[in-house]
Amino acid sequence: MESRQFRLKRLKTQIRLFLPLLLLMIALVFVGFSTTENPYLKQFQTALTQVVTPVVSVVSAPLRWGEAAVREMTFFVRTYRENKRLRSENESLQNWRNIALQLGIEQQELKHLLNYVPPQKSTSVTARVLADNGGRFSQSLVVSAGTDQGVSKGDVAMTPRGVLGRVVETGSSFSRLMLLTDYMSRVPVMVGNDRVMCILSGDNTATPKLVSLPENAVIQPGDVVLTSGHVGVYPAGLGIGVVSEVIDGEISVSLFESDFSPGFVRLVDFGLNHVLLHEVCSERDGA
Repeated sequence: MESRQFRLKRLKTQIRLFLPLLLLMIALVFVGFSTTENPYLKQFQTALTQVVTPVVSVVSAPLRWGEAAVREMTFFVRTYRENKRLRSENESLQNWRNIALQLGIEQQELKHLLNYVPPQKSTSVTARVLADNGGRFSQSLVVSAGTDQGVSKGDVAMTPRGVLGRVVETGSSFSRLMLLTDYMSRVPVMVGNDRVMCILSGDNTATPKLVSLPENAVIQPGDVVLTSGHVGVYPAGLGIGVVSEVIDGEISVSLFESDFSPGFVRLVDFGLNHVLLHEVCSERDGA
């Protein structure tokens, strides 16, 4: 005995086979009715149309849904491709924007550097900052000029705002600068209108300190700090910064050049026999 499920499956198969034929026959009947003028056939056609139309609507609904789904999917794929293309163009424009900003900054820095005229009997080289070797116990920069470009140990690193540091190591195409903020940095300076002579001592912070002041020296916030030219480390009169705080005998200096990793620096040889900073400090300590 056939199972109920098997009978239902066979009935569905028969309906799939004969439904198109039935619809074709109904269509042919409609065509035949449309060519006759018999009023009874017209009434029968109308009644049959009223009965068949809902059936045809139900049968064709999946086709309409399928067409709508295809249209939606096509629109989605087209929109996805367009969005992907626009994202790619946006990334490209962002890259060009970043390049343009970088070139604009570099151009501005170079213009500022061109406005700086070193004193007579000095030579200078403009170099790009390559890396920051600073850390917890050191403050230094690596720049893209070395002995091949005429850079020597002891050359002063300058920006349009003031002194940045000094060359302490050279290679054929690179140099390492020790910044004024480095713990080992000691720069002879003069402070204020009274030209108080002392030492600017780096302490690995953004505000190095003034030490070795003479007794009864009066220093106030706002006093300008310049290189003194003593012991031949730096020439006299180069801008360092201003006194920012005087608290419990500790005097902090706000440097004119607060950007410790600028895009470009100018390395200036003032003809001071390239006295190294640590050698000067050793001589002073020995004295």
